Order: sequence, then structure tokens, then C-alpha cells
Amino acid sequence: MQLVYRSILLLFLISYVFVVNAAQLADSSALQNMEDQLNKQPWKTYQSLLTQAEKLDQMSPHYKLWWLLRKAQAENLLYFFEKFELTVDQAQQSINLQTPARITINFDIFRGLILQRQGRYQLAQKNLKKAKQLARKNEFTYLAVRAKQELAYTRSLTEVYELSLTELQQAYVEAFALNDEFLIAKINEVYGAIYGYMHDYAKSIDYYQKALTSYQKLGYPALEVEAIYGLAATYRYWSKYELAIKYYQQYQKAIEFSPNNINGKFYASYGIAMSEAEQGNCQQALVTLERAINLEGLLDYKAELYKRKAQCLIKENKLTAAEQSLAKADDIFIAFPELIGTRWQIEVIKIRAELAQAQGNSDQAYQLLKEFNDSQLQLLKKNSSDRLLRVRSALEVERQNVEISLLQQRAKVQKLKFEQQKHKNSMQVYIISFVVMLIFLILFFVYFQWRNNKKLVLLSVRDPLSDSFNRRYVFNFLNKLISSNTAEKNTVSIMVIDIDDFKQVNDSYGHPFGDTVIREVAKIGTEIMRSEDVIGRVGGEEFLCVLPRIDAVQCLHIAQRFVNKVNACEFLASDADDNNQRVNVTVSIGIATTSANTYSSSDLYVQADKALYHAKYNGKNRAIQYQDSMSHSTQHEPDFNTLNLTLTDD
Repeated sequence: MQLVYRSILLLFLISYVFVVNAAQLADSSALQNMEDQLNKQPWKTYQSLLTQAEKLDQMSPHYKLWWLLRKAQAENLLYFFEKFELTVDQAQQSINLQTPARITINFDIFRGLILQRQGRYQLAQKNLKKAKQLARKNEFTYLAVRAKQELAYTRSLTEVYELSLTELQQAYVEAFALNDEFLIAKINEVYGAIYGYMHDYAKSIDYYQKALTSYQKLGYPALEVEAIYGLAATYRYWSKYELAIKYYQQYQKAIEFSPNNINGKFYASYGIAMSEAEQGNCQQALVTLERAINLEGLLDYKAELYKRKAQCLIKENKLTAAEQSLAKADDIFIAFPELIGTRWQIEVIKIRAELAQAQGNSDQAYQLLKEFNDSQLQLLKKNSSDRLLRVRSALEVERQNVEISLLQQRAKVQKLKFEQQKHKNSMQVYIISFVVMLIFLILFFVYFQWRNNKKLVLLSVRDPLSDSFNRRYVFNFLNKLISSNTAEKNTVSIMVIDIDDFKQVNDSYGHPFGDTVIREVAKIGTEIMRSEDVIGRVGGEEFLCVLPRIDAVQCLHIAQRFVNKVNACEFLASDADDNNQRVNVTVSIGIATTSANTYSSSDLYVQADKALYHAKYNGKNRAIQYQDSMSHSTQHEPDFNTLNLTLTDD
């Protein structure tokens, strides 16, 4: 009996797991809402989709088609065009009358893209028209605009610009009404392509830049790449080859988001090779042209490569090879009858004229050149007709008017929303005001505390009498400077300054006058020193100056200026009768500079102190540089224990 219960339980668990998996492979809501994720992270999303590939037979028909749709979309974004075609073919085998219209429309658009890349423009237009009509019928405005945008671009490839612009204008109006930035960006990108083909390069660049800005704002890397490529191509058509190559190289780097991107690599190589060839750099161009030709890519693009290769070979006087390249270009155009008579195809005639001239056949060159000019004239008449110019102007004006009208409508809606929100937020305004006032008070208190703390910090490092740094700060500064100074070229000099006969000055004229002398000497030191030098009072009448990156000679000049300026300063003291009398005040200075024999700040200070002793001993009112011969002098030695304590005091 127990065995029966276990068997029933096992059967129940297996059934439950099967039902759960089946439910997961039937609910397509996650796939339907995946488009933004796909555009932002195409490679990661594609890898996630591929994890379900083994369960294809277990999927419901509806789920399977949605899965194939997103897989195809990812492959298109990643430039996996062959896989994209296979996925679309696989999906269209499963599409029938019961298939939801949204899926059918998307795959019709995809089929149009495939045919467009194959150069089968009439069939591409047929599929895109079908997609547009089905989208209109089922009120899928977004998909109708997508189909219309691709239809306009396809027509522009066959140089039907008037109809392309009209179609695109209608798509733009609808996209603007939907307020869909992605659709507007796609349309701006197509505008950029069409105006580039029509030689209006400034406008083309403007539209491509708008598209690129929108894609960057949306965070869609694959579409940013398309806009960058459009900018590169337009600059090439505009003969701004340095900019073209710059953007092609930027494109080459940007496509790295898609691994194994064969088609993207071809487009980058194609653009760089074409730019170099048209720039006239044929020696380099022949290498890059051959590299691009050998890559897997679209045939009509390779026709352009063969044309440029032929021109470079003519320039290099390799006429047989040039003839072969032109023949290959001709073969490709014959395979694409819809391109016959376009500017891409008739350029072959012009290059044949150049080849005939190089071969010495002037009559043939003349006839070919005449044929080219006649064809080009007809093409220019077709593309530059008054009607086309009027259409362009009218569409631009209409576009601006539509934008203004829709913006006004949006402004009205926004105003109503604002009024509603205003009533709801009245209480929030009071709360925010209170919070702002509270923050203001807190900030005021913090500022007040910061200012007081700053004053306290200044008091802790400044000498109140001289307004220079105090003993603790200047010795700490010297100690850190010497400790971190490892390179011999970064010398450090110090000056120990002592006011001569200061006790006698104090006794004769009083302590207030002595204080005045100390302040004035400190002021003179500050004026003479650089902003990075440090001067501090380290004793009653003694100062220490620290001069980074100053050698002995420079320091001696500075010290002598110090001595001279103190000598020149007029110190006035009052006598017993309150008469002012001039008092001669002098200073003695001992100088020391770091060297290989200086191991610490203590050593440097001792050397400066010995130099000061010699300055006093030799008559005062002078500056003396420390010499090694002074090391055995018998003057008073400073209290090293006290000095070391001061240098290490935090």
C-alpha cells in the first residue's frame, strides 16, 4: 500500500513540474515586454533567449513565434544577418491566418529589411507596404510608423526622394504625436541618410546628431552605432575625409558590444578604405580596399570598393588590374537591375572614361565621359526638380508647424496636470518650507562652528605676538619636509634669525617697543619669503625660516636681503621726554642647506645654529652659510633633547 502511495506522489510531482514548465513556455508576456531590454543589452538578452532553444518543441505556437521574433530582433541588432535571415525564414513557416497581427507585421518588416539588404528593393517595398497596411488595419500605430520609416529609406536607395520625404514626413508626424523618442530617433536617422544622398550634407549631419543624442539618452548601443556610421558616411560624401575616418574608427570601436560581428567589421573596413581612396591616398587605400573586399559583406557595397580600387589602380598605372576591378563592379550592378541608372552605377562609366584616357584612347574616353555627363544631368534634373525642392521646403515647414501644434497641445495637458498637482501638494509645500528652514538653521550652525574651529586651529599654529607660525608648527613642518625629501635635487634650506642685542633693546626702550620690533621683523620676513616658505617664531627674539627647493646660494641672497631690509627699516622709540628717536635694529642669520651629510631635521637645525653663532661672533648684522669647518666650533650647543621632543610633538 505504501508503495502505491509513493508511486502516486511521484506521478503527481512529475505532472506538476511538467505543467509548470508548460505554463512557462506558454506565457509570452515577458517576451512581449522585452523590447527595451533588447535595445539596451542586445548581447546579454540574446544569450538569455538562447537558453530556451532546446525547448523549442515544448513551446506553444504563440510563445514560439514571440521567441523567434525577439531572437530575430536581437540578431539584427547584433549584425548577425545570416542568423537573422534563418530565424525569419523559420518563423514565417509557422505564420498562418490565426497568427496575431502584431507578430505578422513585425516579421513582414523583418522580411523587408532582408530584401533591402539583398538589393531587391521592389520586393522590399512590397513587404513593407503590406506591413504598413496590416498595422493600420489593426490600429498598431507604432508598427505602422516603423514600416513607413523603413519604406521611406528603401525608396531613397533607388533615389525616389520625393516620395521618400513625403512618406517620412507622415511617419514623423505620427511618431511625434505618440511622443515616442525611439521612433523619432529612427526617423531622424533616415532623414540623415536621405539628405546625405541628396548632397545636403549639413542637414544630414544635423539629423544624424539628433538621432545619436536620442539613442545615447535611451541607452541603446546598437542604434548609437548606426548613427555614428551615418555621420561617418555623410562626412565621406562631403569630402571631409579626416572626420569620416575618425567616425569610422569610432564605429569600429563601438561595435565591440557585439562579439563576432562580421558585418560590422566589413562596414568599418569599407568606410575607412573608401575614405582613404577618395582622399587620394592610393598606396594605403589599395591595402585597405583589398582587405575590405576579402571580408564577408553586401555585394552592392563591394561594387563601390571595386570602383575605388579601379581608380587607384589607374592612378598607379596598373591598367589591366583596373579593367578587372571595373568588370567585377559591372557584374554586381547587372545583378541589381534596380540600381541601373543611379549615381552609383553611372559612376562606372566615368571611371571607364578615366581608364580609356590612361590607355591613350582619347576618343573612347570622350564618348564615355559624354555618356556619363548626360546620365548625370538626367539624374540631377530628376533629383533637383522644382517640385522636389518645393516638396522639401513644404515638408520642413509642415514638420515645424506640426511640432508647434503638438507642443501647444502638450503644454495645455501639462498645465491641467500642474493645476491638479498644485491642489494636492499644498501641504507638501508647507512641509518642504519647514524642512528648508530647518536645514538653513543647521547649515548656519555648522558654518558658525566651522568658523570657530578654524579660528581655534589658527590659534594653535600661530604666534599671537608676531602673527607668524609658532615653534611647534614650524618644527613639525621642517621635520616632515626633511623626512619626505629623498631626491637630492629637492634641496631644503633653513635660516635661523636672531635679533641682535634684543635684551638691551628691551631694557633701554621697554617691552612694548621690543614687541614692535618682533612684529616688524616677522612682517619683513613674510614679505621677503615666497608663498610656499614658512617662517615661525621659535624663541623670544629668534625666528626659523624653512625654504623648500632653495639651494645654498639662493638662500644666502635671500638672507642678505633680509639683513639689509631690517637695517633699512626705521624703528622709532619714545625717550623720557616723549620725543621719537631712531633705533638701529639688526639681525644675524645662520643658514644651512640639506646635503649628503644631513640625516635629519635636527642635524640641519644644529648646522644653522652653528652658522648663527659665527654670524654673532664675527660682528653680528650679517648672514653666514654653514661650512663643514664649523662642525668643531665651541659655541653653545642647543638642547637636542628639547629639539627632538619639539620635532616629534604632534
